[in-house]
Amino acid sequence: MKKVFLILLAAAFMTVLPATAQTETTTQKEKIGDRFVRLGKKAVKEMEKAANNLGDAIGFEDRVDGGRSADSVKVDGTWYMPLYTVNLYKGGDLDIYRSACRSAFEAKYPAVEIVSVVVPQQEWLSDTYKKNNKVTGYVQTLYCYVLGKDDSDGYVNARFVFQRQKEVGKQYEHIANKWPQWESTDVIPMAAYEVLKTK
Repeated sequence: MKKVFLILLAAAFMTVLPATAQTETTTQKEKIGDRFVRLGKKAVKEMEKAANNLGDAIGFEDRVDGGRSADSVKVDGTWYMPLYTVNLYKGGDLDIYRSACRSAFEAKYPAVEIVSVVVPQQEWLSDTYKKNNKVTGYVQTLYCYVLGKDDSDGYVNARFVFQRQKEVGKQYEHIANKWPQWESTDVIPMAAYEVLKTK
């Protein structure tokens, strides 16, 4: 994304410079260098806006303004994780994951009332990993979300991740620092929460 951005910026400068040189007269007070800088800044702003719009359209995570992943929701200029309140995971080990996330959340935010602890996916997300461009194993990921109410001020939404991996032909083993890993936290003001509830 950044490489594309720089190429577009260079192209914009090349189109602006000849036009500036042709319209420059000795009676104008603005020097060609000053005009170049001003037009360059304007081009950068326009390109950032276009890049962000394109990123929103196709779900790019590498946004110019540092926004989040494609499932995030923007409310009043701030990006938030979606609110998940329904468990879709039907594995018999669901309570193990929910309990681990609940305990971590309560330890960090003891005064926040937990509203829900959910795993909003039906099964583990699976992927492969490679060594020397050959598949040598598998990694699986499970996400858990804890939503808590912070008195009458707002809400706290936390995302945890569990990961396990295995070499081909062996059993899955937990990845120690991701069992669970506290991945992200949103502090949500009440007005933003009301909007997020509808998304």
